[in-house]
Amino acid sequence: MGASGSSSASAANAQHPAAKGFLLPVVSGSGGAGKSAVALLAAHAAQGLGLRTLLLDFDLQFGDMAQLMGVKKPLRIDEVLARPERLGQLACEGKVPALLAAPEHVDAAEAVVAQAPALLDAVRERFDVIVANTGGAWAEQHAVLLERSSKALFLVDQRATSVHATQRALDLCARCGIAVNPFLFTLNGCGKGAPLSSMDVSCALKGAHVHELLDGGADVEELLAAGLVVDLIDSRNDLFEGVEELMAEILPGVSAAAGSSREGPGMPFLRGKRSRKRKKA
Repeated sequence: MGASGSSSASAANAQHPAAKGFLLPVVSGSGGAGKSAVALLAAHAAQGLGLRTLLLDFDLQFGDMAQLMGVKKPLRIDEVLARPERLGQLACEGKVPALLAAPEHVDAAEAVVAQAPALLDAVRERFDVIVANTGGAWAEQHAVLLERSSKALFLVDQRATSVHATQRALDLCARCGIAVNPFLFTLNGCGKGAPLSSMDVSCALKGAHVHELLDGGADVEELLAAGLVVDLIDSRNDLFEGVEELMAEILPGVSAAAGSSREGPGMPFLRGKRSRKRKKA
């Protein structure tokens, strides 16, 4: 990701005044932080909050959102770029967000990045929220997303190497002129006995505020691998509840809507915590 291809986030926003959708990339300093799971759950949470939501799989090399959602024949980014009118096929269904999947072939990535700005403008006109999954290796597509982002979830996991990778990624952003103020640093896998706390990560990131997401346990990997994301959500898994609460906090207009819908059937977490039943190993 070269500095010559990047500009500041404020400059990018000035170039895209018509874009209205809330663009939320999910990134991390390295692979294995849980980006795919969090992006998937964040998109479902936003849709459940009554916002038209698109899950954009921008892990152009290894994106697996279609498999995690159990969608066998998804519409893919390269197909929309080849035939822009197909964008009209994207639609949310109930509490399930729309999906625009990664290209089927890895060699399409370069062409996708070149046309990504226009694609992002187009989907931001059609959806209230766009949650973008990303790959582990930082490349030009990260700059394209981050320069246009409304906020960005920056995931850190419980490995010390993840904290170091986060520091390196922030240094890269600084050298490329990418503003980091939209970043929402989020520590994944929190809980009793976890190696790291939000305070540990905050100290390593020079006092940055760090959100915590509780460890969702083995259910997360098992159910998502089987394409059963709805089952995971219905179980009120700890990870999903944390993602849902974070989305309600950061998405524009949600707080006011939630205030008038606290007893609504679609937002049980707003009615107070319920007891959480976890499977025993």
